[in-house]
Amino acid sequence: MNNFGNYPNECMRPNCCPPPPSPCVCPQGPIGPQGPMGPTGPQGVQGFQGVQGPTGNTGVTGPTGATGATGPQGITGPAGATGATGPQGIAGPAGTTGATGPQGIAGPIGATGATGPQGITGPTGATGADGLTPTLSIGTVETAEPEVPASATITGTAPNFVLNLVIPRGATGAAAP
Repeated sequence: MNNFGNYPNECMRPNCCPPPPSPCVCPQGPIGPQGPMGPTGPQGVQGFQGVQGPTGNTGVTGPTGATGATGPQGITGPAGATGATGPQGIAGPAGTTGATGPQGIAGPIGATGATGPQGITGPTGATGADGLTPTLSIGTVETAEPEVPASATITGTAPNFVLNLVIPRGATGAAAP
């Protein structure tokens, strides 16, 4: 085979004659110099899509690239709503009582202040009039219910005083048999 694909001899290619010094003689004659390129023709109708070939093997994973620089920190988002209060946890065990610390040292006793001078004795006052002997009389005496406490009040002006009493009555006893 040669560069002409399925044709074992370049002279057998259809519509093609190789340039000299090819040993072949083409029925069309030798190929002349290439002419100027003609205008592009209209695009042809798209052909049918061929059957998809099988998926090739996965290639080897390339090495991991270097880590890029850290970007700037974004702005802080708004605070979320406060969540519901969770149930109260069980109480932990009571801790042991710590040891009593040492008693602190007593501070010094302060100095006794100086005694001030005694003031002069004032003159003796005049003797007062003899007091009146009070007179006490009984005013009202009321009987109250058994649950009311006993009480006494004194009214009047000196030397005449009046004593008023409130006495609760006794509870009713059981009848004799």
